[in-house]
Amino acid sequence: MLPTVLSIVAAATGVRMPNFGPDFVPSTLDNMNGEYIYSTTPGGTPGMMPKQYRDYPGGAEAYDVYSGPVSTLYSQVWWTALAPTAFPDGMVRKYNGSKVAIVGWEIDQVRRTPKGDISVPISASYNHHFVATMIGAGARFKKISLNGPDDPRAAPLRKRCHGMLNWEQPQYVVEELAGSSSTGATSNAQFSSANGGEYRKSYHGFPPGFALVLDSPTEFQFTPMQIDTWNREKMNISGPLPPAFVAGPEPAASLASSGSSHSGLLECPMTSRLTKEVDVTYAIRTDGCATPILSFQECFAAAAKTLSASGRPPLAYLNTTGSDPHRPVGCSVVLVDEVAKAGLPTTTTLTARVYFNRIVYSTAPCGSMEKLPGSCVCSVNPPPFGQIGGVLMYHANASQAADVGSGAADRFSPGKCAPSPATTILEQRNPTCDIRNYQGGQWACHHMWSLLDKEQPIPWADQPLVFQHKWRFWVQPYDPSYHTALTLGESVGSAILLGSPWEYDVPQCGQGVPGCSWECGTVSPGCTWVHTVTGSHMGQHTFVAFNPHCHAPTCLQIDLYTCDKGTALDQCNATTGKLACRVKPVYGDAGHPAIQNTRFSEPGFIAIPDCFWGKAENGLEPPLNLTDVPLHVVKKCNATEGHYGEMSGGQPWVIV
Repeated sequence: MLPTVLSIVAAATGVRMPNFGPDFVPSTLDNMNGEYIYSTTPGGTPGMMPKQYRDYPGGAEAYDVYSGPVSTLYSQVWWTALAPTAFPDGMVRKYNGSKVAIVGWEIDQVRRTPKGDISVPISASYNHHFVATMIGAGARFKKISLNGPDDPRAAPLRKRCHGMLNWEQPQYVVEELAGSSSTGATSNAQFSSANGGEYRKSYHGFPPGFALVLDSPTEFQFTPMQIDTWNREKMNISGPLPPAFVAGPEPAASLASSGSSHSGLLECPMTSRLTKEVDVTYAIRTDGCATPILSFQECFAAAAKTLSASGRPPLAYLNTTGSDPHRPVGCSVVLVDEVAKAGLPTTTTLTARVYFNRIVYSTAPCGSMEKLPGSCVCSVNPPPFGQIGGVLMYHANASQAADVGSGAADRFSPGKCAPSPATTILEQRNPTCDIRNYQGGQWACHHMWSLLDKEQPIPWADQPLVFQHKWRFWVQPYDPSYHTALTLGESVGSAILLGSPWEYDVPQCGQGVPGCSWECGTVSPGCTWVHTVTGSHMGQHTFVAFNPHCHAPTCLQIDLYTCDKGTALDQCNATTGKLACRVKPVYGDAGHPAIQNTRFSEPGFIAIPDCFWGKAENGLEPPLNLTDVPLHVVKKCNATEGHYGEMSGGQPWVIV
């Protein structure tokens, strides 16, 4: 085998090259997804990290495996646990009874055809996020069904699922086997980093000498959240890749403008298939509401709840929305005799005509419903912003056979958004903090829910998109004198979150909008509206890798600052702190040589360059011990247009 650049450098500098023994045969394969992009920390030297996994000191073995299938129709969400996948036989046999050092892995989404694998563009199926866990022979996966969102088994699962648990779907938990010699970190590990739309072209790996260590690897379990955005008529996903993106039908709440490079579906807009069941008491009033209801989803549910408890409930509802200055703001209702019009039995005299007025200012009194006596539906003594619970409920269109969605999203809890200085989104009154204001995001996505409005038929119902996730694991035999074991910081409390706890909305910016500024040449060429969220947290553990999770088409920059120990969190900021890591996502149409002219060159796609700390011979600063160190994060997004459900997770790999 020809010497690698690293082996030549090692020979010249005296750097240790590990020897993994005569039975170790390193792979000569290229990276499955090509060259990756790295961020350089302020004290680092770019260009010294290996560009290919095969070039790691001592070499690395490669093992490929496929997940179970994902199948969706246009507009549908896939968000349920796939059955555990066995690691490749060769890997399992070789490392049975010993530890493996997993130095990295790659993922693609592919259709398997007689002509080979065909990669599925992100513009056809958008990966919003995924969670993944691997186990060794000392543990097993157990499939469970939860009794509800308050099931005590839900809490630990929720922590690894972006703060929201798809509790109506089956879940897999890890059980350690009695008498096993491997427990804890060596028997199972979570590995959900770089786990969103950036997951194919962002680096899932570690600097040389660091690894995820697993004893006797057997299986891994993967739960993806995918959103089907494939326009079957206008986008040929069989090649050449990527096809030009053409939007399919979108609901009224979509924020994607005409000609956008992304589908508005990937941000999970609230649709007319949803209602909001808010934990508040309602009343029918004729003198107006102190605080009007803010969405038709809450209006329609509130009207039905209130009228059903009235003792003389209607047997039919005619729910409509509009913008009418001659009607009261918010939610209003009138009971009219609709026997003939609705075709109801002649013994039925009551139909409720519920109207949600989108207009935010009107002097019309509550009795002004089409010149008929009407009333407003009002919440009674509503809690302050951000301090209320509730759920989103899905209502399938029974006339659409393709609409198989059902159920409720996970519960909104009071205090979903942390107060300052942890994040600024609560003081900015970000809609994601309160179910009454919620407009879209992951809470509006659920397994098999359609993201079209109820009156929109699900198109191409005879053309499901079926694909699998392809994984390539790069491994070395574990050498305790060479490898330092790492843990996903999210699993041990080191994730740095600015959202609710993960997501938040990026408003369409303008003068006076909280968090907004007009910036030129700072985060992108030219000038643009930028929305900024900041937060301060106390650090934990020693960082070796840092990969923020965020989404196209809005994510621009994430900065991590460290402050002196003893600095109060509310005094730790970009001025008092020292820059430790700056990450600028790379968009698919930016012309970067690692992406240009590849299947990843999609305008609505991003790669997120990790920051690394490690060994000097790799051009890295030493691992960053952040235990009890105040940290400050600054997150910037393009806010020329508004966006739902942007992610804010700083995902480190740490030495525990």
